[in-house]
Amino acid sequence: MPNVLFRAVASLLLGWLVLAETRESFAADKTDSSAKDDSDSVFGLTRVWKIHLHVTAENWKTMQPAAGGFPGFGPPPRGGGFPGGPPAAGGRPNPGTERKPNDSTPMPPTPPGPGGPGGAFRPGSFGFDFDYVKADVELDGEKLREVGLRFKGNGSYMLSAATRKRPFKIDFNRFVDGQKFHGMQQLNLHNNVMDPTRLRQALSYPVFQVAGVASPRTAFAEVSLTIDGECDHEPLGVYTLVEEIDKAFLRRHFQTDKGLLLKPEGTQGLEYKGEDWAAYSWFEPKSKPKKGEAQRLIDLTRLIHKADDEKFRREIGSLLDTNQFASFLAANTLLANMDSFLTQVHNYYVYLPPKTNKFVFLPWDMDLSMGAFFMAGSAEQLQDLSISHPHVGENKLIERLLAWDEFNKTYRDHLRHLTEDCFGENGQTTKDLPIAQAAVKELIAQETKRAAEAQKARGPGGFGPGFGPGPGMFGGQPSLETFLVKRRESITAQLAGKSTGKTPGMSFGPPGGGPRGGPGGGGFGPGNFHAPQILAAADADKDEKLSRKEFLDLSAKWLREWDKDKNGSLNEEELKNGLNDALGPPPNAAPGGFKPPAGFGPGLFLGPPLLKVADADKDQKVSKDEWAALFGRWFKDWDKGNDERLDNAELFAGLNAAFGPPAGFGPPRPPENKPTGSSN
Repeated sequence: MPNVLFRAVASLLLGWLVLAETRESFAADKTDSSAKDDSDSVFGLTRVWKIHLHVTAENWKTMQPAAGGFPGFGPPPRGGGFPGGPPAAGGRPNPGTERKPNDSTPMPPTPPGPGGPGGAFRPGSFGFDFDYVKADVELDGEKLREVGLRFKGNGSYMLSAATRKRPFKIDFNRFVDGQKFHGMQQLNLHNNVMDPTRLRQALSYPVFQVAGVASPRTAFAEVSLTIDGECDHEPLGVYTLVEEIDKAFLRRHFQTDKGLLLKPEGTQGLEYKGEDWAAYSWFEPKSKPKKGEAQRLIDLTRLIHKADDEKFRREIGSLLDTNQFASFLAANTLLANMDSFLTQVHNYYVYLPPKTNKFVFLPWDMDLSMGAFFMAGSAEQLQDLSISHPHVGENKLIERLLAWDEFNKTYRDHLRHLTEDCFGENGQTTKDLPIAQAAVKELIAQETKRAAEAQKARGPGGFGPGFGPGPGMFGGQPSLETFLVKRRESITAQLAGKSTGKTPGMSFGPPGGGPRGGPGGGGFGPGNFHAPQILAAADADKDEKLSRKEFLDLSAKWLREWDKDKNGSLNEEELKNGLNDALGPPPNAAPGGFKPPAGFGPGLFLGPPLLKVADADKDQKVSKDEWAALFGRWFKDWDKGNDERLDNAELFAGLNAAFGPPAGFGPPRPPENKPTGSSN
């Protein structure tokens, strides 16, 4: 009995000490991060910069990625060889990648093209490869010449690539030694193409700061672009200006820029890849690690995946700052930030500061926070995200830590305080939301008006990725005010033991439909992109619905046009080419917009399954009768209103039900191949 009592008291004491140490470390972090420097004037919740980018036509052309999009399509990317992307022509390697004399510690091998050998899908990456070019930039009248400028991002680039409003990264001293902006070398311009509110990044990073987690500062920017001979001060719209996680950031928060900084991509739960450092290229070190630093990462991953519970709990605190990770996890959980370590196995940094020699986690890319990442569940489901299982699938680090009572208590304590401090009636986020809305309200209205005018002039058309920014499939979300209230209610109920919340799952929209993804629900898939196109192409009487005759007339027209050898049937190649012609990129996309490789388009995804479902006699071609039977069956199945009409919502849901998600998407899987360079 005394031993039992002793262990109980010791356990309680340990938990108290851990919590006390956590709060003390948070206070220290806040003090460190608030140290004044010249960069403070750049950021703020109501700070709106006027930024003008100026590039030559030749440099704009050079900026376009040589490859990208879905894995396995298009030529291999240009360059490669540097973990942060290739060096620009005439420029220097990315900061931190230069080798020092007599340094024998090997870097991971050069990553190959998109997705790795064989075109294997790399979760969280579309394989874009961006080059820096020389550009001039003006920020509130302050002009800097020959800065480095490149695109950035994955989904945010893919969905804006047919327009000029793309995400940018600025490197002030890439071509001019020592040139900085308010003491900073780099800044990021996020286009928020997937966030109609434009506010998620500006509101989410401060939640981590309240939690004591080092995180980037933000401001807003009204950005315009000049391309010599193509456009002059063209307004691009509202951006979020985001601080780079680089050496200056590390010095500000950790009083040193030494140590190992990594930005893992496509490795779920910090996978153990063996004892050879060369196998850890997907962890993407931003500087060449010392031998001991590399070994500590290997030791951490081995402990997570190979150790028994007793050893894991005994040793994890010597490798990982568990207090810091508890607050990092609590902030992500509060924000339902699923496009992150919780789901997409990317959008975070891992840093090993030399002072503590314990790894810490840092957040990145918050435009789909606050329940906006529909692939993990509907908005309503993510408002009720489970606090005991906030991640998708298997994540050994989170699972093993939450199964440990001492850590779980610390995590829940921080989640309780963070919920009230941020989402409470007088919480920081609750108070910041209307302030941020007011700061950009007029600019968003102007941008929305320009986008509507451009869309009207362009007309229907455009294959999914690259059709331009706007609410689109990311519209129809509940308000941020609703998210704050519902998320607080859910967490409060879960902490009180009155609810278990919803466990997320990787999918393409909410089960059973709902507001996420488009009209009438139906999830994410071809319907998001092609339902409006098909409606516009076939709606002869312009009543915004398709009669059976209109629907079948369109199918007959497609058969005639796609049947190039005029044999009365369609083979797979004709189906692919026909779908690309009918639903592919608009011919009037913005100058300099996304130009996919020849043959790239919806036919690559929809052609093979269309042949399979239509080819009743399995002769590898679709006859006229098979084609008519398929479209007749589709009309009957999709007409949920039984009114002999298909509206946009029914087309949307029908296409998604027929084809599902495009090839290459799905739950993240442990990668077997090496990555491409980082695009963020």
